[in-house]
Amino acid sequence: METYIGHIKTPQDALILFEACRRGNLNRVRRRLSSKERSKIESGSVFAWDEREAGMRRWTDGRTWSPSRVLGSFLTYRELDTKRRPRRNKTTPIYSYKTDGLIKQSFSICTASNQKLHLISYYTKADVIAGKLTLPSADPSLNNVSVPKGLYPELNPLETSGGHSATIHCM
Repeated sequence: METYIGHIKTPQDALILFEACRRGNLNRVRRRLSSKERSKIESGSVFAWDEREAGMRRWTDGRTWSPSRVLGSFLTYRELDTKRRPRRNKTTPIYSYKTDGLIKQSFSICTASNQKLHLISYYTKADVIAGKLTLPSADPSLNNVSVPKGLYPELNPLETSGGHSATIHCM
């Protein structure tokens, strides 16, 4: 079901997974997940897909999320507790985050051939702090995956550790 089990810390981690999928080492998602598959999403679940191949631009997982926040190169969301009502003050809504809830990251990029690729990853803060989730850049099974220069023209290979827009759009 997942493309990968681990944690995506940098754009380079995302590009390694996209390249592993392009080479056939990992599988991209080719359709929307069923409700049964969505219920199995957990910390470490990572999904990558090609927009045209899968026929979907937006990811749906059936969970309730906070508004997006830019965190480094990713759009990041926190899982909300739907059993607790959000409190509102006069100017800003206050969201009730789910205790030990998931954090969702989104990363999108366009290749040199105008292929629109997306990646969604899920993790808990506790799993990241405890080092329970492997980074693609530190995964021995992906050591042979190198990202070809020029395939992702919006990202300079020397600058993939952070600081870029979370979503890079095709022209």
